[in-house]
Amino acid sequence: MNIAKWRVSQVILPLLTIALMSGLLAGNANAAEGNKNLAFPEKFMIRLSSYGVNQASTDISVLSSAGVGTIISFDEDLGGEDSLTLPRFDAYYRFNERHRIDFSNFNIDRVGLKTLDIDIELDGQMYSINETVKSEIKYSLFKLDYAYSFYHSPSVELSLTAGLSFTQYDFNFSLDDGTRASTNGASAPLPMFGLRMGYAINSNWSVHYISESFILEIGNEFKGTLLNYELNLEYKFDNKIAIGAGLVRSSTDLEVKDSDWTGGIVDSYRGILIYGGYYF
Repeated sequence: MNIAKWRVSQVILPLLTIALMSGLLAGNANAAEGNKNLAFPEKFMIRLSSYGVNQASTDISVLSSAGVGTIISFDEDLGGEDSLTLPRFDAYYRFNERHRIDFSNFNIDRVGLKTLDIDIELDGQMYSINETVKSEIKYSLFKLDYAYSFYHSPSVELSLTAGLSFTQYDFNFSLDDGTRASTNGASAPLPMFGLRMGYAINSNWSVHYISESFILEIGNEFKGTLLNYELNLEYKFDNKIAIGAGLVRSSTDLEVKDSDWTGGIVDSYRGILIYGGYYF
């Protein structure tokens, strides 16, 4: 798996968008000063979502010390789940009309069970054709962002974001009787940069968009690409309770070489959010 496999437009275009929007800083930095009727003025927001993942795809490679390995499709080769529903938590704290901190967390636990039609070697263990293999991938994401609102009016908020995405993968494989077990894992605290947009259609309805991406390479030990897009439509009741729905797409491409694990992950998730939130 190689970072070059990613289409350049998937990474470059979001970053160009951010760069172009940042050009508004000088002209709009003071546009909303003194305005007491800004969009999304609340200090706190908490949101609990039902995240319905319906197009999950994961390719894994675990390499030997000689650099030899096999690329395995979790969903096709190991019968892994490609759809599931899970909880997701989001929150933010707004220091003032220009600055806020955002937090997100969710965990995806996918299992597979399949009688193999190919030979697979994982972490020194050989799994052969016609053997039934149990597998599990646990993916955890903790994301902490700082957002600077360079344009904040009564109907629109545009923010540049910078933060860290703490990504953890755990892989478990064994025969269906529990023998010949293999366990691997990888973690990657990666920086993220992005753009957020909030548009208040009226006092109740609003649209929210997020675009985040990053590429990082550290010598021969680590390469990583992350992409995240989200579009939500929200209805806020007068008592500050909100409900909403949205579309989410996230992708990860990692290559790791360390003492714990040497290999790669290409991971992609698409899904739908249904959520309830509270502003105060």
